[in-house]
Amino acid sequence: MAFYLVRAKVAQDFMKALVVRPEDRFMATTRLLKDLDGRLHYYFFSFGEYDIVLIYELPDNVTAASLAMVLNAAGTVTEVETTPLLTMEEAVEAMGRAGETTAVYQPPGRSTKEKSGGHATVRA
Repeated sequence: MAFYLVRAKVAQDFMKALVVRPEDRFMATTRLLKDLDGRLHYYFFSFGEYDIVLIYELPDNVTAASLAMVLNAAGTVTEVETTPLLTMEEAVEAMGRAGETTAVYQPPGRSTKEKSGGHATVRA
């Protein structure tokens, strides 16, 4: 399962409905995510640029994209920003892979170039 941080601006009708009839949206969102084989961890209302902030787990990026589409299509939100999150274990794995790849990567201006048909080729 992958973790996601989502920030969203809610539609005016959504907020108006909550002001007229306040309700806890955590359970409704929990059911929605469960239907997508996911799990809601946090649901916050916030002020500033975004109205709500959520942290949840979903099986993959395709599922996360489909959730954003469902919310947009329903008119619930006007803007959704989804940020994939890495657990510390995943981050350490990424650091290890980066360390292995560092020896292969040649930054611009530091590689050996040979002109070949208008394209530069890199030689180790």
